[in-house]
Amino acid sequence: MKKTTIFCLLGLLISTLLLPTSCTQTTQLDQTEVKKKVGQLFLLAFTGSEADVVLPFVRERGIGGLYLSNDNLKEPTQTAKLLNTLQAAAVEGISQQPLLTAADQEGAWGIMVPYSTTGPGNMALGAAPVENTEKMYSIFSQELAAVGVFCNLSPVADVNSNPLNPIIGTRSFGEDVQKVTDRVKASVSSLQRNGIISTAKHFPGHGNTHSDSHSGIPHVDRSLHEIESIDLAPFKAAVEAGVEIVMTAHIIYDSLDTENPATLSPEILNGYLRKKLGFKGVIITDSFNMGAIQKNYDPAEAAVAAILAGADMIMLAEERYGEDVGDYVKSQHRMIDRVEQAVLNGEISMERLDEAYNRIVTLKEKYQLAQKIPVDVEVAASIVGSPENKEAAIKVAEAALHIAYDNQSLLPLKPDSEISVVRLTKEDVESIVKISEGIGPNYYTAYTDFVTALKEEGFQVSEYSYDEALPEKNVVICVSENYPFPGKSLDLEEQRNRLSFVQEQNGAPVINVALKDPYDAYLVSPDAYVSAMGSNISNVKAMARLLVGKTEANGTLPVSPIAIEN
Repeated sequence: MKKTTIFCLLGLLISTLLLPTSCTQTTQLDQTEVKKKVGQLFLLAFTGSEADVVLPFVRERGIGGLYLSNDNLKEPTQTAKLLNTLQAAAVEGISQQPLLTAADQEGAWGIMVPYSTTGPGNMALGAAPVENTEKMYSIFSQELAAVGVFCNLSPVADVNSNPLNPIIGTRSFGEDVQKVTDRVKASVSSLQRNGIISTAKHFPGHGNTHSDSHSGIPHVDRSLHEIESIDLAPFKAAVEAGVEIVMTAHIIYDSLDTENPATLSPEILNGYLRKKLGFKGVIITDSFNMGAIQKNYDPAEAAVAAILAGADMIMLAEERYGEDVGDYVKSQHRMIDRVEQAVLNGEISMERLDEAYNRIVTLKEKYQLAQKIPVDVEVAASIVGSPENKEAAIKVAEAALHIAYDNQSLLPLKPDSEISVVRLTKEDVESIVKISEGIGPNYYTAYTDFVTALKEEGFQVSEYSYDEALPEKNVVICVSENYPFPGKSLDLEEQRNRLSFVQEQNGAPVINVALKDPYDAYLVSPDAYVSAMGSNISNVKAMARLLVGKTEANGTLPVSPIAIEN
């Protein structure tokens, strides 16, 4: 009897001891599943061109993808090797999923610059026949696929109806709704037909803002009718064309939601994008390192709110804006931790987590990302920036050239003409590009490359400051520039003032060559105004060819110049 009692007590004791362990294992399994799935909801960036800083996120946190900038992707061979390393770590890590490798190869912004073929930018494509859009985005597809970038965070579907917009500018196809819509459809179709995932941005539209969401929260106060007929039209077309990803804007649209920017708005993301437009793909946020989020919200809490509002992926793109890299990495961990906690405590339901997770994984499977890695490094080097692609980009840029006026019939110039060239910018453009660590235009040598191109065409070129006396026998070319910098703008008024000073102080004929948008064509009054519609190398070389008479200016204005006030 005593033995039986002892055995019963031992059995009870063993069962009691095992119970907490069993419960702990079940909880651990749940936490592992949550961790695995939550990681896929993040598309993160890293600084520099080495894998080490981001490998823990890839292996141990199982992040869904990487935002890749010119700071990461220097040239094709290095890019292919780096992404092969990161993809191997991803499939061997906790997620066992390939990375959604994504970049802003949109023309005005680009990666692997100057090695890649960025083309003349979207505004130049808006000034030319739509076939040029298809051609350029096909080239983007070839070059991105070759190095292992499988998602282009493009096209910019914003209708640039506000000429004072500081951040979109030449990133947009223009202000004409139908032309923008046609080119959005063409770019989406061209990318995805060639195996690259396309992204329409910045929903519901960043084209009618006076401020930059990299700095704060812009407001759009248009009526619902205006929004639907202008801002939303290209996004509707993109959805109809089968775009796989839509990127949200950190912008408040008063007619849709008076309190929340689109990124945090259930009414806009679920109510409008999902239900009204019928979008079934992945919703990704614009970067959570932008001022619109950083200055107004706790980014970790905002990440939870965005997922609850309907966003499937949280992007933390820009590296620093001058902040310490360690803090940046810490903030990435904190955001993931907070979303994990929100799932475990029931703030975010498993149903909502699974919904987002399944969309992301299904997209990767649809485009067979696992089968596309690793990429061939030697093939990558032969495709990216090939002579054929570079020449095609120049031809596309030539089709966008526009002469607003030529009052003295100065063009074309004689090939051996003596030319005085004046740069109108006061800022150090290179230093501005370096501040953003690879985010943005990245091509900042437009002026110096333009001077080189003029010399290659046979012109006798002398460079002057705007306040120097110029030889009256020479034709004067004043070069104006603009770039869509994140969080920074050039002083365009100063450029116009300097142009006026040159005209007033010198007797030689003046040509304003605009390596930028054409908005100021009628705010200044040189003898001739010629616009390249952009500032990339293809724009620059096309402009030099125009000045020497090797090509014509057949581009149509994609935007309306600002009129002189009487």
